[in-house]
Amino acid sequence: MSQQSTARTGMAALAGTALLCLAGERAVQNFVTAPGVTAQSGPALRGAAAAEGGSSFDGKSAVGAAALCSAAAVGVAAARGRRRTGKTSVQYSTQKILPSLSWLKCGFTKNDIANGELKAVTLAGNDILVGKTEAGALFSVGNLCPHIGTPLSEGADVIGDVIVCPLHGSSWNVVNGELIDWCVSPPIIGPLTGIVVDKKNILIFDVREGGFLGGGELEVLVDVNAKKAFEADYWKGILDAQGKDDGTYY
Repeated sequence: MSQQSTARTGMAALAGTALLCLAGERAVQNFVTAPGVTAQSGPALRGAAAAEGGSSFDGKSAVGAAALCSAAAVGVAAARGRRRTGKTSVQYSTQKILPSLSWLKCGFTKNDIANGELKAVTLAGNDILVGKTEAGALFSVGNLCPHIGTPLSEGADVIGDVIVCPLHGSSWNVVNGELIDWCVSPPIIGPLTGIVVDKKNILIFDVREGGFLGGGELEVLVDVNAKKAFEADYWKGILDAQGKDDGTYY
């Protein structure tokens, strides 16, 4: 419910309050006493009723009851408006997100990495490994194994210019990302797990030394929209399953 709808509901409730108050006052003014009961005996009867534990009814009681009912109606309408607003306030984007490449700093320099060493870093939602070959050449690859997504930073080896996954022994060339071996260990189990997943190359990122003349923090060229693109595809799949793909609710 929009704010305008909530405002209209509140105004309608206030108008109802006024009508109820007017009706209660008219009813008291037009009250006709029973035969045999004079105007003077009215107060005595009311006093007797009060003495017997009864209650008297007058115009003020009618107005008070009407005001309480209207206040309750306004509260219920406002609560419903808040609930409906909260339910539909979040919208998810399912639009096509285009890549946007940018050089982002890693937070460390080339001298912070030894030959054959790897350092994991997350840049704009991208899980990245920055390392050196055994000869000391810089490289950057995706940290998630293309097989089942395990982090290569947890025990991967760098042999020459090849990175080897610690889980199933898959290996890739860190210069061009090409696959060398696919799920070769442990015997029998490794090759079986490789059958159910298509063979893939590893993702390669460009890496450079920052600074005017180099020697500064290492920088990696990444797609800063990668996370948004992933989330858009995810929500599009969820909403398509419900019959809508524009991010709105039924």
